Amino acid sequence: MLALLALIAFAVLAIATAKGAKWKGINALIIIGFMAAGIGIGALLGAWGGNMEIGGDAAVPLAELLGAVGGLGCWRRNKRREKRSAIPPADSTAS
Repeated sequence: MLALLALIAFAVLAIATAKGAKWKGINALIIIGFMAAGIGIGALLGAWGGNMEIGGDAAVPLAELLGAVGGLGCWRRNKRREKRSAIPPADSTAS
């Protein structure tokens, strides 16, 4: 339950704080990609262990956790991009 709440919170923060439709879409794709990796890891665990029920039980929590990690990473990148754009350019004429 906590992983699902973290996923929702970080995904909303990442998409809402992005500038422009391009970055909102890229952030959504990154989060979905991380969730797909979680499902893939869960399926790999099931195939490797010989019991796909274990993989199915592990895939959803891993997808939620990795989706939250992806959302957190996108949100931090948005914040860093805002800080970088807020710094005024250096005046090359001043000595």
